Formats: sequence, structure tokens, C-alpha cells
Amino acid sequence: MKPKKIPFEHKSLIRKEKVDPELRFSFKLFDDSDPELCPAVFRENYTQKLMLRLKDLSTWSVQQFTGPCNKSIRNHTHDWATTSRPRGFKHLNEHLRAYPGWQFQLSANEHGRVHGIVIDDTFYVIWLDQDHKLYP
Repeated sequence: MKPKKIPFEHKSLIRKEKVDPELRFSFKLFDDSDPELCPAVFRENYTQKLMLRLKDLSTWSVQQFTGPCNKSIRNHTHDWATTSRPRGFKHLNEHLRAYPGWQFQLSANEHGRVHGIVIDDTFYVIWLDQDHKLYP
């Protein structure tokens, strides 16, 4: 069976792989079981700040995000031994725990940090740490 031909006008809709793709976000691994690292109630304007930061970082390449720490977002990997959760993302399976934990800030200390892992071109959000409890 021959593959179906794509009409010329729709070829622009095909996603082309980039050498350094833009960062994407997923909440597939989101964990709300720890009330300190994901409170049931967020401060006023928290959701708006989160969405604006995700929108902004969606324009960054993966290399920009995983490169040297940027002071405006304080992106870096975790040194789990220096955190309040030295076992890291213990609820994840062994394969996912093998990825380094990452964080970035929403705004200068006011709205805390977002913690997760980066796989390929996707940052998987795991904890929304509005009160900066992971690094006491």
C-alpha cells in the first residue's frame, strides 16, 4: 500500500525536527501528594505567574535551559543531598529517577520554584514549590 500523499498546502503543518528544539512542558508526572511541595491552595496570582513563566520558557531552546544557570530564572540541577527531600523524586520509577532533577524560579523568590526533569525536549513538571521548601 502506497503512503497517502500530503497536499502541497498542508506540508507546512508537518513538524520538522530541529537541531536544538524549543522547550516544551508536560504535567504527566505532576505529584500533588506532598502538601509542602504542592500546596492545595496557591497564593494570589500564582497560577498567572506560572503560566507566564511557562509561556516565556517555551520560547527557549532545550540547550538554553539546560546550559549555564541564568540568573533571571535560576535554572539548575538538584543536589538532592542539600535538599529537604534527599531521596529526590522517590515516587518515580527507577528509569525516571535516573534523570537529574531541575528547577527554575517563577519570579524573584516571591512565587517559589518549579521542579521536574527534562527528557528530550520536554520539562516534566513534578512539584510546584511556591514557598521554596525544597531548599530550606
